Amino acid sequence: MSEYKLLINGELVSSSSGKTVDDIGPASGQPIAQVPESSVEDVNRAVAAAREAFDDGRWSSLPHSARAATLEKLASLLEAHTGELAELESQDAGKPIKLARDSDVPFAIDNLHFFASAARHLAGIASSEYTGGHTSIIRREPIGVVASLAPWNYPFMMAAWKIGPALAAGNTVVLKPSVETPLSTLKLGELALEAGIPAGVLNIITSGAGVAQALGSHRDVSMVSVTGSTESGKHIMRAAADTIKHVHLELGGKAPFIVYEDADIEAAANGAVVGGYVNCG
Repeated sequence: MSEYKLLINGELVSSSSGKTVDDIGPASGQPIAQVPESSVEDVNRAVAAAREAFDDGRWSSLPHSARAATLEKLASLLEAHTGELAELESQDAGKPIKLARDSDVPFAIDNLHFFASAARHLAGIASSEYTGGHTSIIRREPIGVVASLAPWNYPFMMAAWKIGPALAAGNTVVLKPSVETPLSTLKLGELALEAGIPAGVLNIITSGAGVAQALGSHRDVSMVSVTGSTESGKHIMRAAADTIKHVHLELGGKAPFIVYEDADIEAAANGAVVGGYVNCG
């Protein structure tokens, strides 16, 4: 059975507690891998690494073209491992292999190519005299350490969506995948090292007691981004309030389906089945 590691400060490491949990494959209900069970101490280690990496400018002060080139290299490495990533996604999330191989993984990689290109266009300062006698200046700056919590239904795609824009803009990231589906994201961390992303710029931890709360409340986290349940979002908002963080929330039901009286019932039924499976239930 495969064993995975956390990515903290440019190293693949075990949890500070040494604890692991079985990752369960939905097809069999049996363990398919072992992953570290993160602790609050792991949160502190990851955030400290991300904060140091941001403050010393090893990523944010790079030329935009250099950040873009590194993200392009990561996207290309992921592309070379499409088959492996698709298998992990299928085994871990229960997706049909064709969907993971032909849709989810390639789409996520294409998104990273897009964000890499976008990094080249974030430079510069815009100014204009919108009102007589007053000059307005727009300066684009990274915000700092971004903590991102991703959901279980599109694990790899959401990981790409979480890290791509944040890294392109010069931020550092602590990413936590869902407890149910961490494997493709942990593999992404391994490839991020190979791509040359500097130590501390991207950190990946797993779920564990108090981990989400600690990320939301940590004083060195500048922004927290959550895709998940409404209840999870409420907890994170409360945790973030004391330090007045920027908060980005995508919450609630993932597959609403409304059928009107005059609908084509056969088409609606087919749409419900397809939509349900594509969205993982």
